[in-house]
Amino acid sequence: AIADEIEARAEAITEIGTQETGLPEARLQGERGRTTGQLRLFASHILKGDYLDRRHDEALPDRQPLPRPDIKLVMRPIGPVAVFGASNFPLAFSTAGGDTAAALAAGCPVVVKGHGAHPGTGEIVAEAILAAIEKTGMPKGVFSLVQGGKRDVGQALVQHPLINAVGFTGSLGG
Repeated sequence: AIADEIEARAEAITEIGTQETGLPEARLQGERGRTTGQLRLFASHILKGDYLDRRHDEALPDRQPLPRPDIKLVMRPIGPVAVFGASNFPLAFSTAGGDTAAALAAGCPVVVKGHGAHPGTGEIVAEAILAAIEKTGMPKGVFSLVQGGKRDVGQALVQHPLINAVGFTGSLGG
């Protein structure tokens, strides 16, 4: 649903994206395709049930040289994830990019720290995500976009006690 909403806003995203970043239309269109493709790939993964990836290795008490305990693996969401938008990829590594798509697909709420190099692009993509959340009946608060500020805003986000993971593609200083 997010991919559909992004595509519904394709023209506006490309227009503001070229103005904010100076990237050519073709580059943004390609990046948009990569982003929507990632979102659809994760959706397919969920619909097929592959995300469950449950595994059970039974105990081998007689194994030599040491016994093996009973091992069970179950994939679970870890809680809220902070994602930082990248300056050089206003779509594929930003508001709805791979880190956001992966976290949402895993069942984790996401707080995106939008990048100052393309705030308008981030806003339009965030609108697409929120529209998809509403259309699909997802819980309110599963996605948020924080704009503006300097490093202190990102630092506060990373240090917040409810944030359990961070997706970051960026500068050494950041």
